[in-house]
Amino acid sequence: MSAGDHSDRVTRGRRAAVRTEAGLLVLWDAVPAGTIPPGSVPARGVSPGSVPAGGVSPGSVPAGGVSPGSVPAGGVPSGEIHLAVATVDEWISDVVERSDPDLGKQWLIGALRSGAVEHDTGLVPGWTARTDKYPDELATAMVRAHLTFRSARQRRVMLDRGDLFPLTQDRLDTVRNVTLVLFGLNRMWVPQLSGLSALAESLPLAPAGLPARLDALLTATPASAVPAADALISETLILIARHLPDAGAATALGRLSAG
Repeated sequence: MSAGDHSDRVTRGRRAAVRTEAGLLVLWDAVPAGTIPPGSVPARGVSPGSVPAGGVSPGSVPAGGVSPGSVPAGGVPSGEIHLAVATVDEWISDVVERSDPDLGKQWLIGALRSGAVEHDTGLVPGWTARTDKYPDELATAMVRAHLTFRSARQRRVMLDRGDLFPLTQDRLDTVRNVTLVLFGLNRMWVPQLSGLSALAESLPLAPAGLPARLDALLTATPASAVPAADALISETLILIARHLPDAGAATALGRLSAG
């Protein structure tokens, strides 16, 4: 087979291409050799925070490949992401039919819905139609998956001890988890969090002044950040308990105030 014949076969297998904030998302009948394959994704995905802030460059991808299942909110692989059409279909089914709150799979849906379509053989409209509704069961699962807040007492103990490193991690965890549970409450597909303030401003159901309060949590002194985190978490949980009572926010609120 000539190089030209091989190139034609590869081009014919390219079913769609969508430009996202992370780069180009390319969908294939079968991912060609030499591209970045989706790899093997654990059933639970890879925990958020496992991707460096600068993203993952194609040259640094291990032999096993990388997939959107390993992508946390706030960091997605840069460059090109290559996936098989069957994988996209399976991940959409996981999310909308089986209430899988995996952040990478939700990012994929958000990318397909909001990215700029550069090439399509008719697949993208079908995918966006399948994801027009954010299921109630997924909203509950999304909230439950991220109700992992430390108690007010834990924060106070860290502050009294001067444990600055865990306090810094707690700030990041608080900003991340508040944002993610509110995405679930507002039935919003997980985007790349490159413009967190604008995203927070767009949420209909959210604590008052959310964008400024998230920014303040990341820049305040430890003594100011601890009560600010307690208040923001409490208001978020009260809001969720009111609008999504089966998501476990009332229990989380009890843990927050536990001695």
